[in-house]
Amino acid sequence: MIVDLGIFPQSYVSIKPEAGGFFPFAIDGETPYLYDLSFVDRKDEHEVEEFVTQWMKKINLFPIYAFFESFESYQQELDEKCESHSIESTKYNRGDIDFYYRITLRTIEQFAAIFPYVYAHGSMNNFACFSFKKDVFSIGAREFKHAWNVLEELETPITTLEHNTTICWVNYDGDGMILISNDQKFAQLSCVIETLPDGVEYSIIEYDE
Repeated sequence: MIVDLGIFPQSYVSIKPEAGGFFPFAIDGETPYLYDLSFVDRKDEHEVEEFVTQWMKKINLFPIYAFFESFESYQQELDEKCESHSIESTKYNRGDIDFYYRITLRTIEQFAAIFPYVYAHGSMNNFACFSFKKDVFSIGAREFKHAWNVLEELETPITTLEHNTTICWVNYDGDGMILISNDQKFAQLSCVIETLPDGVEYSIIEYDE
């Protein structure tokens, strides 16, 4: 698999989430390290799932806390998957029939069982994210930016980055993942490169402010 790696500009982070932009959820706290990993040649979702699972195995910062928006049609399947793998999970209502899932993953086997659902929902442009070591997710109301600078208060996931916190968000359409961190483990792009699984090819891209 080949991935494109780049450093996102700090201007992408705002106290007001941006609907359809970066980022469409609330980020509280310092975020000095922003990295984009784009899946430029992915064959299918299974290749991405295998790559991310091997990536998390090498990073090895468990427990991992997943938080994502899920449709009602997935509820039974997700509940059965969590039960069969002894995975802790909590659901919160989202609208009339859909849910937010909060799931604690303590082993790479549990991660491999649940990440396909995280990635599938992120690929449908639902919020889908996970954090290392700390549960940093909550739900609240924030003022969102829309086109032509129209502002609207909406319910949204909130990520709170305290000291040494890292989250990974599934980018739009599942085209990649964004790593957002204030942990010195990821202070340089080279630090991220060192975490890539063996055999993964990469190229480095640059973003304008």
